[in-house]
Amino acid sequence: MRFLFVYPNEQLNHTPQMGILILGSLLETHGVDVSVCDLTFVAPDQWYPYVDKTMARFKPDVVGVSVRTMKFTLACHLLREIRKHHPEVTLVAGGPQATYSPEDVAPEVDFGIMGDGEGVCLDLCRLIAEGRRREISELPNIFFHRDGALIKNKPRPLYNLADIPLMNYALFDERHYRDHNFLHVVPGSKICGVFEGSRGCPYQCTYCSSPTLMALNKDGGKWRREKPASQIRREIDHFRSYFGHVDMLYFVDEVMMTSDARTKELRENLEDLAVPFIFSERPELITADRARDMKAAGAYSCCIGIESGNEPYRQKLLQRKMTDEKLKNGFRLMRESGVKTHALNMMGLPDQNGAIMKETFELLQVIQPDTAQATIFFPLPATVLETKVRADNLYRGHRYPDNYYQESLLDFPEGHKKAVSVYAHMVNDEFFRDTPLRRLAAWFMSRFPHPVFYRRVRNLVLDLETSHRLGVAGSVRKIWEKLARPFYASSQLEPPLDR
Repeated sequence: MRFLFVYPNEQLNHTPQMGILILGSLLETHGVDVSVCDLTFVAPDQWYPYVDKTMARFKPDVVGVSVRTMKFTLACHLLREIRKHHPEVTLVAGGPQATYSPEDVAPEVDFGIMGDGEGVCLDLCRLIAEGRRREISELPNIFFHRDGALIKNKPRPLYNLADIPLMNYALFDERHYRDHNFLHVVPGSKICGVFEGSRGCPYQCTYCSSPTLMALNKDGGKWRREKPASQIRREIDHFRSYFGHVDMLYFVDEVMMTSDARTKELRENLEDLAVPFIFSERPELITADRARDMKAAGAYSCCIGIESGNEPYRQKLLQRKMTDEKLKNGFRLMRESGVKTHALNMMGLPDQNGAIMKETFELLQVIQPDTAQATIFFPLPATVLETKVRADNLYRGHRYPDNYYQESLLDFPEGHKKAVSVYAHMVNDEFFRDTPLRRLAAWFMSRFPHPVFYRRVRNLVLDLETSHRLGVAGSVRKIWEKLARPFYASSQLEPPLDR
């Protein structure tokens, strides 16, 4: 029995796909011959030829393709080519897009998998090996097309994370670990281990698909599942044994500091490793004791979501109930414990006008995280905000971004789209830093939120920071005379966004 996983990943995104790594390792422990066709290092126009050569060499019985939102269009093209040239294989799709938009994926495959894939993949392989392929359509968590209609089977009980085996790291190209995207975060790191300590985010953020998956599995058992910290330690030791060493860790969990007992357990099992790690957390879960435990366990940087700096907007539209004070306190407690902070923000949300984006930027100026990023909102499938933007005629059809940093795909007025781009760049280029020059530049940028003006000011600021030749008064005069006045007077450029 041979199972080929296909990973349609964008180039330069060097991180292993945890779902494939877990499923492949699990299938191998049950006697299935597994291989991964990793497209991370292959140009998109060469994806199918590369897959075709891999299939000719490996001769799989099943091909499973991970389908994610950002690469959905390319993944669909790949699925069609596989189906066209290899009708003999059982073609399966899983991943976020398959789970949340089965109606879009089902026409391209024999079967799709919704949610946890461990149990259903084992059953699927067993049935094929026993010559009982027709019974696959009866498996829980499966969806498929029959006579033009979408059939979705009921979900199975949620998978017990304690049953996940140790990973076979040979399944993925080592560049995912030795050239991981986050290696720059911890200076001197040359290899990064990626781990999953839990599943099941219990929150109801309207831009996230997790609430939909939670509702889908409401009868499947406990939604929030945490691996024993001793199991996490065994996995880290196994990684270190395989690669010889590990310089840093990245946990993919949505939240980790769920209780005092949990952070204490992590501290007891990880402290002696002395390996720095990156993780994500909700600000309202952060306490002084938990922050100290995480620091002792090895925490180096904590990613905390702000998303919007307008408290009523954040609480009502995004269903993030924390107050501004809770946000500030979470960042402060992590900083006081010695853990660096990374702030997550979104620009281009529905009903988020220029004033609200400016408030987000101003909150960053107050909090002063060590680092920050701003992504441009895209409505993920099966989310509350996707329903809203479609109802508001802000998003029609099926357009997907290549990444979350390009311009908004929503049907905003052109001036607002440009303002969205400017505010995102202001965050990503760290113009929230508390220096006189950057505060001055941010004031000008927010007055004239246009990409052309932004680039001019940004380049000038970088020149001034390098040269140190002008004081504040000279900087004001130079910015106004060289940039603001001609920009404002130009009839070829659009006026500032009316906020």
